[in-house]
Amino acid sequence: MNKIIEDFLFPSIHEIRQSIKGIDDSYNNFWDILAELIQNSVDAINKNITNNGEISISINCQTKEITIIDNGCGIMQNELPLLLKPFSTNKRNDNKQIGEKGVGLKFAIFQSTYFYIQTGTKDNNAIAIIEDASLWKKQANDAILPLKILPCNENNIQGTKIILKGIENDDLFSLTIPQMKYILRTKTAIGNTSRIWEEINQIKIKFHMIDCNGESTIETLPFSYALPTEPLKNTDKIDLDDFEDWLKEKDRSDYDKRQKLKDKVITTKGTIKHNGNREIKYWACFVPNRSAWETLSLSEKLVDKQSLQNDIWLTEKNFTLYQPGIFTAVRGMPTGISVEHPSAGYSGYWANIFIIFEDNLLKFDIGRKSIHGQIANIYKKHSKDIFNKFLKYVVKYVSGNAETTNSDWNKEAIIDEIKNLYNLNTNVVPFIKNPKDQEASIAAIFYELIGKGKIENLVPIISGYRNKYDLYAKWNNRTIIIEFKSRLKNVVKDFDDARKLFDEMDYIVCWDVNDDDSAKLNALSISIEEIPDSSILSSPKNYIPYCTHKLLLNTNVTPLYIIDLKKLLSALNSQNN
Repeated sequence: MNKIIEDFLFPSIHEIRQSIKGIDDSYNNFWDILAELIQNSVDAINKNITNNGEISISINCQTKEITIIDNGCGIMQNELPLLLKPFSTNKRNDNKQIGEKGVGLKFAIFQSTYFYIQTGTKDNNAIAIIEDASLWKKQANDAILPLKILPCNENNIQGTKIILKGIENDDLFSLTIPQMKYILRTKTAIGNTSRIWEEINQIKIKFHMIDCNGESTIETLPFSYALPTEPLKNTDKIDLDDFEDWLKEKDRSDYDKRQKLKDKVITTKGTIKHNGNREIKYWACFVPNRSAWETLSLSEKLVDKQSLQNDIWLTEKNFTLYQPGIFTAVRGMPTGISVEHPSAGYSGYWANIFIIFEDNLLKFDIGRKSIHGQIANIYKKHSKDIFNKFLKYVVKYVSGNAETTNSDWNKEAIIDEIKNLYNLNTNVVPFIKNPKDQEASIAAIFYELIGKGKIENLVPIISGYRNKYDLYAKWNNRTIIIEFKSRLKNVVKDFDDARKLFDEMDYIVCWDVNDDDSAKLNALSISIEEIPDSSILSSPKNYIPYCTHKLLLNTNVTPLYIIDLKKLLSALNSQNN
């Protein structure tokens, strides 16, 4: 007997939960919840062209609440249940809308324990409430998640109000007010990029925030992207086209050119026709030295000087700072996705360059994690052309700070770069600057420690013999082999190429062993173990008493010991104090 099952396509509660978890996993930035909600508001306003757009954003970091109100097109009452389902959207095939995948609002709902939406059109209005969504998605039972639809007694509501409570997002709610404004204007649709190139309809942005310390602000934010030049005076920047017009006025000496560009941020913008039909707009700037990014960030109170010296803070909060890179936008919305720069001569100058592309045909994955490789290559190609436009002048006339090769070595640039390196801040050795990524400096500091008697009973025999290993030395009357590396992970390539062997070396001296090093070594089935701090300055019997870690290949091979020079200097510095 034939049997017809009409609802075989309907997902189970378990499958819906898995879909929700899949949406969660597709996002990796703490600001995504704001980006999705604001994107919906901007889309709703753009769809409702009969009024002047307004968005009100309220963020309470103490209670972990977000409220966003817009006067956009609103949602019909009968559409609410559908639009609150995962992957449901009314934006597909609408080229004027930014969102199209139907996951943004659902992502926000399931990040909260209380979701409230009040929405209205010229025809009707309604209120919907979803409670404990973030808790429901973690459950393993078949309990349903109810959606409450309530009548709205207010008349003539036009737009949407969304309230989220109970959001567990420590990174978001730990931001200062200046940092939050920067995130809104560089990572969400409030940072409208289209205004860089053309006049567009304005949206009034009202911003209210209470930070985790109780400091409060109410202000109006610009509906525009926060370009790196925004904090600058007009005298601190120069347009590249204007500079070229100035060159044409009369014959200019090299001195005149250098003075014209000295300490200036150079800007340029334009439109590219990729393959003749794809229009990509760009805006770019070149800063005279890398410290300019820190200066800009300090001027906007995105960071303080103490945090700039804190490597951990910089690793965790670097996204709140002005910085170089190649960034992307689509239909006026910054995606928050960056693209790696292409290889090029004078490659060190990439650290001086900021580029943002706006491409209305840009496609990216759910959650804005990445841009597909073929599309990324388009931006790499055109960023290289922009890069070369700057190089025509900056190599000769701007005091840069590029990492150069011998073929493009520039004395002034190198000296400027060294000035901007972080200070080592130690009284153990006379070196001033942090040796990070400089293998020669690692070796020099290590020799200095031997010479000053800070590393005892280690006698150098010869350095770099037969160009294989860096140092042959005596320790406790035993000849040992020591290798220097700026980063521990750099030894992986030596192992891969069999140029240097695990069981031939005895010690590696490097700088700042971290999780990235562990990951690279684990890929070769080499584990790394930390030696307790209490042992760094003690005298173990079977290895130099300054080792911080050991590498283990297997139980039959003698460990390869590591001296983390950063950790050792810190211990010696504390001992001296």
